[in-house]
Amino acid sequence: MKKLSYIFLVGLVCWSFVAAGVDGAAQAKEIAVIWDTKTAMPQNVTMGFLPKLRELAPDLKVNLFRELKDFEEAKRVFHECESKMDGIVFLRSSGAEYLGKINPKVPCFIGACNNPVELGTINNLNAPEGMVTGVTYYIPYAQRLDIILSLFPATKSIALLVEKGHPSGPIEQAGTQAECKARGIAYREVVATSLDELVRETRALGKVDLIILTNTRLVMDNVVSLLPIATPMGIPIFSYADRPVKAGAVAGIAADDRKLGAMLAESVVDVLLKGKPVSQVPVKTDTTPQLTINEPMMQSLGLRFPEAVMKNAAIVR
Repeated sequence: MKKLSYIFLVGLVCWSFVAAGVDGAAQAKEIAVIWDTKTAMPQNVTMGFLPKLRELAPDLKVNLFRELKDFEEAKRVFHECESKMDGIVFLRSSGAEYLGKINPKVPCFIGACNNPVELGTINNLNAPEGMVTGVTYYIPYAQRLDIILSLFPATKSIALLVEKGHPSGPIEQAGTQAECKARGIAYREVVATSLDELVRETRALGKVDLIILTNTRLVMDNVVSLLPIATPMGIPIFSYADRPVKAGAVAGIAADDRKLGAMLAESVVDVLLKGKPVSQVPVKTDTTPQLTINEPMMQSLGLRFPEAVMKNAAIVR
């Protein structure tokens, strides 16, 4: 188990801090931040969360339990912290999903996760019931498909690639399939448990107009293994996260993890220091997600995107 205390080192940080301007009783407050396994999104959220929390709450003590061995260890640490902490930040979709199965004893905050309503965490983003609020990287699927069709207007068929068993998988399958059906786009999918299966089943797809990568780790981490399948057939790869765009996907749409991290800090302060009921602290989203475009890949595929789209996108060169 990796635990860091009282050190600020960007991305791998833990220090003590509570709000300037919040009453002195706040100084006794203490929280834990927990996530399992090594993955980029919780680190990015934390890099937005910790500086904002230090700004808002410089005396709030933060205990960071990062990259725990597996989810079983994360659950064990969570329950240990329940009896010691005033609040817990439980990151990743697995953490949010778990909170929906239990009755937390202290206020809990989610982040680096998909839609908590569909994960079964809460019923209402705007008025979360129980003891859980936070942030989500969720982007409505109608908005995603609007962006996809602005880039690839001739798309008549897509294939969605999914890691089997990932909590986000069923959400992204259902949302994408529903939007494809509404727009008359043929929908196919690959659901894989290993890289070998992912590559084999993607190759077996044959020709489709577009491949979409879900926000599941097996898929996001293996773009370089998918490019030799897609590129020779002229199939663009679009991503529901920004990281695969740097690895060769032609474009992607994603919430800003660091922005969400700062929003998460504000929610922690609202509940733990300002005393707002959880139900009055909505689960926050990034309402202006960022489109990222890999310009060399776009050019290699002979694609041209609208000038207005290019102007507002983050460009990988």
